This record gives sequence, C-alpha cells and structure tokens, in this order.
Amino acid sequence: MKYEYLKKYIKIAAIAAIIFTLSNCKNDISVVKSLTIKEKSPTETGTKMHLYLSEFGVVKNEFLFEEMNKYIAPEVYYEYPKGVEIISYDEYGEKETTLTSNYAVNYEEKKVMEAKYNVVITNHKTDEIVETEHLVWDMDKKIIYSNTQTKHIKADGSIYIGERFESDETFSKYTLYKPILIIPSDKI
Repeated sequence: MKYEYLKKYIKIAAIAAIIFTLSNCKNDISVVKSLTIKEKSPTETGTKMHLYLSEFGVVKNEFLFEEMNKYIAPEVYYEYPKGVEIISYDEYGEKETTLTSNYAVNYEEKKVMEAKYNVVITNHKTDEIVETEHLVWDMDKKIIYSNTQTKHIKADGSIYIGERFESDETFSKYTLYKPILIIPSDKI
C-alpha cells in the first residue's frame, strides 16, 4: 500500500515539475537562431597556392594566392581574402598580362571573377597599366571591365582617368569611358 502512494506522489511530482518547467520557458528568437543557423564556413581551404592552367599542354594562366576558401552555399564560389596574382601567357609562353588585387572572389557556375581593392593590370607587351578598385572578369564573354573610376597609364607616361573601363582578356583592345588626360608636373 505504501508503495502505491509513493508511485502516486512521484507521478504527481513529475507532472508538477514538467508543468513548472514548461510554464517558465521563454524562447529568445535570437538565441534560437544562433543555435540553429550554422556559421558560414568554407568547405575547403588552401594556403600559399600556385596553380597553372593549360590548354593542350600550353600554360595559359598562372594563379598565385596566399589563402583560398571554397564555399558551396548558396552557390559554389572561391574567395581569396588576401588577394591574388594572375599571370596570362600568349601561345608562345610569353607573359602577356598580370592582374593583382588585395581581394578576389570567383563564382564557379557564373564563370565570373571579381577583383577588389588596389586592382592593377599590367600589359607586358605594351607596358600599359590599369588601376581601379573593382574589376570583373567575365570568362564566358572573355572580357574584363570596371564600373568604377579607372586610371590608365600608357607606355609614354601619359595618364588618363576614366569613369569606367572595358577590355578583352588580353588587354589588347580596350575602352576607357569619358577619359580625362592628367599631365604629370615633370612632363610640363
């Protein structure tokens, strides 16, 4: 008989504890989100990498970067938070252009790469340089462009500043929109 009373009191105590616990629970939505949403983190990471891309055994591009992070959501992309150096070669293996930047991101499916912050393109054939803060390389269309202010330094030392810039991948055919000629003081 004592045992039956004991079981009854344990059940009552357990139900009371559950009711007490449930009545005092409050969900702070920010706490719930922080527990359920995973932090965006890379699926792959690489450091101090040096890659070569070739076509039919001929090196076309060389990529150098300190850090690379691959993400897969919401789409596959590669981030280069410490910048990149991309060297393009012609069919004879001669350096054609070099692109450097302090940050870059490459969207694999779109075949678009964005370079940001202190972007410099050097054409080794013509000794011309383009400087900007944001550049897009559309690999399907085989063009590079910038919709931000762009500085173009010609081989003779003349400097042009334009509102935006567009070129082919080799930087051999380009357009600087609304250019303004800047004459350095040592040329006057």
